[in-house]
Amino acid sequence: MNTQINERIGATGNKPTSGNKAPELISAAARELLNLRRLPNMLNAAQTAALIGLAEHDIPVLVSARLLEPLGNPPANAVKHFATMPVLELAGEIAHLNKIRNAVYEYWRNKNANKGTAESKPHHYRNGHR
Repeated sequence: MNTQINERIGATGNKPTSGNKAPELISAAARELLNLRRLPNMLNAAQTAALIGLAEHDIPVLVSARLLEPLGNPPANAVKHFATMPVLELAGEIAHLNKIRNAVYEYWRNKNANKGTAESKPHHYRNGHR
């Protein structure tokens, strides 16, 4: 086990030694959530991402891939909440974690491939002019 990393996560007041602030491994909000004795029944996207171990911007990718289902029937632009127990079950199974990672990889692979085709077009085509 890497004790230096564990010490940084567990430390409450990292004192910088060279004048620069020590890098944070996880955000303060994620650390607070993970240190709760009892998790809330509903999680927002940031909390869900912290429990699964992803970035917050990856949560909409999982929702669109139907690997994660928000509570209720929220409109597209609404703040989405997720039930804690299914999120923990999802994060606890290796097969589901593989599906999650593959969905995120596939999303970014497609996004980067589309970006490359847009850059190969002349500039005036990208602005809607011919």
